[in-house]
Amino acid sequence: MPFIGIISEENNENRIRRFLLEKLGWPESSILCIKEKSIENIKNIRFETILLARQFRNVAILKKLLEHTTYLVSNVDIEQNWEILKDLELTVITYGFNSKATITASSVEEEQVMICLQRTMKTRDGNTIDPQEVQMPKIENVNDMMGLTGILWLYHKIK
Repeated sequence: MPFIGIISEENNENRIRRFLLEKLGWPESSILCIKEKSIENIKNIRFETILLARQFRNVAILKKLLEHTTYLVSNVDIEQNWEILKDLELTVITYGFNSKATITASSVEEEQVMICLQRTMKTRDGNTIDPQEVQMPKIENVNDMMGLTGILWLYHKIK
């Protein structure tokens, strides 16, 4: 069973986790919130995917987590030491309002947000998704919705 790790602001973690559990239909134990203060408890778990939605201060521990991770879905707008990625073999999917992000929001309205995939992307099962836009419900944090949409594309839950 693949594991997804969520590194997010504490007040967003449970909302993100519930959304993914509902959309992916996975068991509760497959999606874990990663906190720097409790990292020792999960340091040996091999995450298939990590959602990096906030700055992670302990760069050494983050690199250790990513060494055995297949996919990193990361907010490119946050300040992070991106040098740690250079020797790692993982697929990085970026999101944010940065024009170079793989996934960005093209329109934000009161009830919904249009999420744009700006270049082709491979799904976990090897299919290719072409650039496109999808309408998603607006949640409190539009950045979180971009990252969640990236995970749904990765796991082929958006057609």
